Amino acid sequence: MIHLPPITGAGLQQALRATALAALLALAGCAAQQQHSEGLKLLAEGQPEPGLNALRKASELEPDNARYRIDFLAQRQTLTQRRLDEADRLLAQNRLDPAAAAYRGALALSAGNDLAERGLAQVEARKRAEQTLRQAEKKAAEGQLESAAELLRKLLRDQPGQAEALKLQTELAERAEAQRLAKAEQLGLQGAFKRPVTLQFRNAALPLVFEAIARATNVNIVLDRDVRTDLRSTIFVKDASVEDAVDMLLMQNQLEKRVLNSNSMIIYPSTSAKQKDYAEMHVRNFQLSNIDAAHMANLIKTMVKTKDIVADARSNTLVMRDSAEAIAIAERMVAAADQPDAEVMLEVEVLELTNGRSMNLGTEWPMAISLSVPTVGTGPNNAVDLSDLKGLRRGQLLVNALSAKLNLKLEDSDTNILASPRIRSRNKEKAQILVGDKLPVITNLLTPQTSGTNNVLTGSIQYVDVGIKLEVEPQVHGDGDVSIKLKLEVSSVTNQLTTQSGLAYQIGTRSTQTTLRLHDGETQIMAGLINNQDRNTASKVPGIGQLPVLGRLFRNDATERLKTEILLSITPHIIRPLASLSADQATVFTGTDAMVRARPMRLDPIETLKLGPATPATPAAAPGRSPVLSAPPAPAALPQASPAPEAAPAAGQAAPPAAPAGPSAGSTMPGINAPTARPMPGRTPMTEAGGSAPAGAKTP
Repeated sequence: MIHLPPITGAGLQQALRATALAALLALAGCAAQQQHSEGLKLLAEGQPEPGLNALRKASELEPDNARYRIDFLAQRQTLTQRRLDEADRLLAQNRLDPAAAAYRGALALSAGNDLAERGLAQVEARKRAEQTLRQAEKKAAEGQLESAAELLRKLLRDQPGQAEALKLQTELAERAEAQRLAKAEQLGLQGAFKRPVTLQFRNAALPLVFEAIARATNVNIVLDRDVRTDLRSTIFVKDASVEDAVDMLLMQNQLEKRVLNSNSMIIYPSTSAKQKDYAEMHVRNFQLSNIDAAHMANLIKTMVKTKDIVADARSNTLVMRDSAEAIAIAERMVAAADQPDAEVMLEVEVLELTNGRSMNLGTEWPMAISLSVPTVGTGPNNAVDLSDLKGLRRGQLLVNALSAKLNLKLEDSDTNILASPRIRSRNKEKAQILVGDKLPVITNLLTPQTSGTNNVLTGSIQYVDVGIKLEVEPQVHGDGDVSIKLKLEVSSVTNQLTTQSGLAYQIGTRSTQTTLRLHDGETQIMAGLINNQDRNTASKVPGIGQLPVLGRLFRNDATERLKTEILLSITPHIIRPLASLSADQATVFTGTDAMVRARPMRLDPIETLKLGPATPATPAAAPGRSPVLSAPPAPAALPQASPAPEAAPAAGQAAPPAAPAGPSAGSTMPGINAPTARPMPGRTPMTEAGGSAPAGAKTP
């Protein structure tokens, strides 16, 4: 019998408490299980919020249950990510209020989620940007272009890719440029450099030629103090623009110009010191997408001869500091070189066909019979000597067991290994395909120790690729062809070797390497990689095994035939063709070897003068016609710049006074202080050096 101690009052209370606690734990466990099952059921029915709340309650009721905790966290992560994806989609559609609600829903599921908080910040930034954009549009409508442009600059600093802001900024820039051009045209400054002019000077002083051009065309020309006053020029051009005529004079005398405004320029010598003083420098940032910045920098250095250029490899950005002419040339070079690379999709099929037959037929007889004697003898070290052999009895000779085995085996095998990968590669970029295994090859290195008898054994594992290995390098041509450098290697394990270092493999390899040129979509099949093996092995009992019929019972024949053939099919498809350059991109004008220019030197006629019949009056320049700036034929005479009289008046009007005679030979500035006839308003004076017009001059 078992005697239990009596339960006192305190013990009874402790027992009751333990029982109540156990009952509560059991009830909690049942409730947790019920909540967990209910949560999974609600999730399966498409009610995520109630289901997740039930899983949370199950995890709280039984916090030590890892399964409840894992299910709750996994479902919460899934639902939160779903809300975030929906919010990102709404934000991309610029639906700000629904996107904010979705982000708040994600935060309600997962408090403190960083992606949801950043999404809400983006929504708020978008709303502020919308308000700023509306303000900029309002100011632009009121004509306050500068204020609107400043608001857009602030907006784009926070939202660099805001499409509406970029579009409005472009529109404001176009409107501001249009207003500037309209103002310049109103002031009569826009066409100053484009006005037609006719120059007829022979061995004339260059400063006087510039002065005559300035007086006749209303262009302000300032000469640097280092421009030589003894420079002379001979030029005969008709109806050329002022800009082209001045450029021709500058090229003749190794001078350069800097345009100050719409009708002003300064002329200075073309020396490195003066270029540093006058040439305006600009900094241009090029964000390259397809070409390497360092390569583009070397290209610009070589072609444009610029020095201040930096390539940022991190952002693939090119920063260049040079004149406006050099930067304009660099922009065209970047536009021509920064083209996307061509891409090719290669459809490859590799088929390996293996046919094999192995046969093992016959009887395997023992190849040798061995006799042995007892190992203990009377000689030194218990060796057996001749005296021991004399005393051997028949029962002491040991013979190895003799056995024969009958082999009846015939095995046929057919194997087809097919690999059909598709690989997309850029132009002139290598691509590799490996379909197979990596076999481990263990190499052990034994290092002897100088102290002690134990050596150190060090092992290393190297992996060898076994299978189908294809390496291709496509090149897209402009005519739609694709050149492919192809290298195919097929390897397999032919034998396993057991060495002291471990297990080694004997690998058979077949490879080919060639270059193809195929049309887009053309299929090329390569075959002929055939491996044919035929092995026959015969094990015979000498003598009797060679008999014609009876010998079949005393021999074993093993035959193995293996034939393997590999076929390769490759088809290129051009996904992105080679970028073709337009005529404007293919040829870029860079000026001369000594001077960088963005446009070639030209003398295109602006307007052709139509000469009428001869009249005794001196011709005058009609409105819109080119003023004639000329010099007399004699080389010793200095040019004169004096307006010619107006053409014959209409009927009923008084004739204007005749043109005065030319100045004396000793005049310092001929024609400047001489009395001249005042031209009629709206007319452009015709300036002619050398005095009055000769007889027989023609009127336009």
